[in-house]
Amino acid sequence: MKYRPHRYNTTYPVEVVTPLGSQQAVVLDIHNEGAQLEGLRGMHRSDRLQLRILSLRVDAVVMWATGYRTGILFRPRITNDQVDTLRYRRDARKAARRGSVGFGFVEMR
Repeated sequence: MKYRPHRYNTTYPVEVVTPLGSQQAVVLDIHNEGAQLEGLRGMHRSDRLQLRILSLRVDAVVMWATGYRTGILFRPRITNDQVDTLRYRRDARKAARRGSVGFGFVEMR
């Protein structure tokens, strides 16, 4: 039996560049290797996509598509910070601001 990574439920809106043009979708669940999207039309297995997440562009491949739901595989895998962004994790690592001083440990905040 193959290990399946934990999927985090979310409702994160993204813009997706597809072979049919740019479309709006919502990420329903996410992990480092892939995600489930809702709202894409005309997707087929092995289509290449590009998700626009804030200022980043993430490449992906369609693994399955039924109706308006699509399962994608990220190529390459995304980082834990990107997963945290897509699942609206509030205690995710924040980028250090220039000139700011702070503690790196949660206990010190």
